[in-house]
Amino acid sequence: MCSGIARRFGVPAKTVRVFTVISALFLGVGLALYVALWIGVTRRGEDESIFARTSSDKREKEILFVVSIAVITLLIALRTLGLHALGLFLWLLTLSALEGLVAWRGCSNDEREHLRDLANSSVLKTTTNSDGWQGIAIRTGVGVVLALWGISLLSRVGYEQGAAAYVLVGVAALVLGLFVLFAPWWIRTVRDLSYERRARLRAQDRADMAAHVHDSVMQTLSLIQRAADNPAEVTRLARIQERDLRIWLANPEAFGTSTNPPTSLAQSALEIEREIEDNYGVGVDVVVVADIALDESVSALLAAGREATLNAAKWSGAKDVSLYIEAEPGQVSMFIRDQGRGFDMKSVPDDRQGISRSIIERMNRHGGTAVIRSSPGAGTEVELHMPHRPDTA
Repeated sequence: MCSGIARRFGVPAKTVRVFTVISALFLGVGLALYVALWIGVTRRGEDESIFARTSSDKREKEILFVVSIAVITLLIALRTLGLHALGLFLWLLTLSALEGLVAWRGCSNDEREHLRDLANSSVLKTTTNSDGWQGIAIRTGVGVVLALWGISLLSRVGYEQGAAAYVLVGVAALVLGLFVLFAPWWIRTVRDLSYERRARLRAQDRADMAAHVHDSVMQTLSLIQRAADNPAEVTRLARIQERDLRIWLANPEAFGTSTNPPTSLAQSALEIEREIEDNYGVGVDVVVVADIALDESVSALLAAGREATLNAAKWSGAKDVSLYIEAEPGQVSMFIRDQGRGFDMKSVPDDRQGISRSIIERMNRHGGTAVIRSSPGAGTEVELHMPHRPDTA
């Protein structure tokens, strides 16, 4: 504001700033005038002033009206208690505060960010170690003056009329002065406590990780050493540990807990993965797109998919099985694929009902479809589709 006024009237900006500071010392007249100009004058690069922007917003006008009524009521109450000596100064100071509220709520986003940066770099938020002598001197002077003024007002209680008002203003001045003096130390203490708490949490996380490595990984390594002559068992143990580590890293708090029975599509898929890998030592690569809650049709689909995955782990000879599940609007699809030895559907004996009853007929009973593609030496792919209404999820 000062530089804008200086450019407008062709005078040095420093002169305008000095005049503004001096006028602010006379009962706060300069401060109230400065904030009023800030609100009423359009900022360079903007189309309208803060006052125009605020007056066109009904919600902002209602908020300012309520705040103004509350503040004026408080001032009238203080005056009733005997606050006469500081009446004009307090009214002008209140006016400046209300104008500041209007300026803050009506300013643009970049101006608000600029004000935040100024507040963060103020002498009240810096630590004593990083202050220059000028900042320390200004803060100390302002704090001492406010504290002495508050003590002076409190010392007049009992000798003049309006003792209640002197108590209120004196206490406020004393508290503000002490805050100005000791705010850097207090803020630094709060920051140090926050840093210490974060460091303690990091140390606790490292301790939890070390405990988990000792309790789980080291034990698994010991089991692998004992089963070094059994490659299938080594593979099974390694896959179990890999899965546990992935689950623990993704959500350490939920590690070791499980929902029994599963309540969602993704949880059921992970149960199939865990069962096949733990019992058969075959890796199961699971991908689930869009999780939904279980119902009768989805449970039937998962049961058929589990049977297909189990067949691949037991008979295909493949080291890995791919399990892909996708929940779409209207249906849920499931694909089980392996690169094993494959088979000819026509050569499957009639008494082997793992495919006909557990997969194909189960899907048909619930309105789904099952397609099995396989040939000797080319692996097997099982494609399952189940209609599903989202409102039943």
